[in-house]
Amino acid sequence: MTETAVYAVAGHPVLHSLGPGLFAAGFRAAGIAGQYTRLAVENAAQIRRLAAALDLAGLNITSPFKETILPFLDEIDPDARKIGAVNTVIRRDGRLIGWNTDPDGAVRALTARGLDVSGRSVLVLGAGGAGRAAVFGMRRAGARVVLVNRTPERAESASKDLGCAWLGPEKTAAAAADAEIIVSCRSTDERPFDPGLLRPDHVVLDARYQGSRLADEAAARGAVVVPGREWLLHQAAAGFTLFTGEPAPVEEMRKAAARFQPERRSKAIALAGFMGAGKSAVGRILAQRGNRRFADVDALVEAAAGETVADIFARRGEAAFRIMERAVIRGLDDDPETVIALGGGSVLDPEIRAVLKDRAVTFWVYADPVESAARLAEGSRPLLEKTRSPGEIAALFKARVPAYAAAADAVIENGGRPADLERVARRIENETRCVFPA
Repeated sequence: MTETAVYAVAGHPVLHSLGPGLFAAGFRAAGIAGQYTRLAVENAAQIRRLAAALDLAGLNITSPFKETILPFLDEIDPDARKIGAVNTVIRRDGRLIGWNTDPDGAVRALTARGLDVSGRSVLVLGAGGAGRAAVFGMRRAGARVVLVNRTPERAESASKDLGCAWLGPEKTAAAAADAEIIVSCRSTDERPFDPGLLRPDHVVLDARYQGSRLADEAAARGAVVVPGREWLLHQAAAGFTLFTGEPAPVEEMRKAAARFQPERRSKAIALAGFMGAGKSAVGRILAQRGNRRFADVDALVEAAAGETVADIFARRGEAAFRIMERAVIRGLDDDPETVIALGGGSVLDPEIRAVLKDRAVTFWVYADPVESAARLAEGSRPLLEKTRSPGEIAALFKARVPAYAAAADAVIENGGRPADLERVARRIENETRCVFPA
């Protein structure tokens, strides 16, 4: 059996990321056994910890961690070191190695449209990780680059590192008027300058792949607009090759990006994960905070069967329990005001994963599996009767990781302390709010 490698994108927030769709399409087209999910993390140290805990083969790093991840890497590609930011990480023999595919992604987004960068004047807006990568890529391609940032000190620092000119924010309009190509890497969607300055001979590339005011206004004035999804696509394609050693199926990945549509309706929230990870406890808090209905799948199976999960396993076997579990999940109302706590093995069933993809946003609540199992009462989980040693529990968890990754829209870590439960619930609320704004 081919071992399934698991990858993820780490960010804050991260639920909006197109990474899973792009890489899933790439894996299918290339015939590679791979799963890809998202890590909803709070700091770069957590990225390193989860990479090891989930045995990830590689990661993409997005805002705001492209720069803060550097101290947690064991090796950094020289170009990424010079840029001062990393967006792609390979985990090899327990070591984390960082690259930056954003420079090639930005340039290829333009050249794929037949737009030559060499000798052109380029204005880069924003001196964060994406902006520094854009400067590096454009200069390497032969462009004349000016960098503008709202904090002049960051622009000046980047200009010294990367060898470009820089201007203070008060010169943004003049710089835009002089530029042939404008690359926006700003974190906000505010107007960077009067849109009346945009001309039909301008080329605009905006890193905001969900669309932006700048791109819309440039298109309205006849400028050439290269969608931010093209930058995303080409940096992801370069990352795909780093991950797999295979050429990226760019057209299949492009089709996946084109098919993506933002969610038009709210969905239920489902919590998956290993036994004892805190799904039910977090689910109750989440339901209470949002005045939602709470549905515990194990409890619903017990109510329907008239006996405990342990008794069902003992008397009828695991296969019978899985049939009941599937029936309960399929029977849940398609109600966005529901929080569903799944059983530890629920998402091993492909049919259940398909139901969840349609009806719910699924969060994988991760907690150390050995510590989680140790907290459980004797006899409370039938599988623990067969897997009592820490080594056996760790092996069972590792075998389930690809299924959890396949089901999960995002992973959130639960540290196991009572205070962590409230924190996890708040993080889930914040992530879903970014995708389903009130």
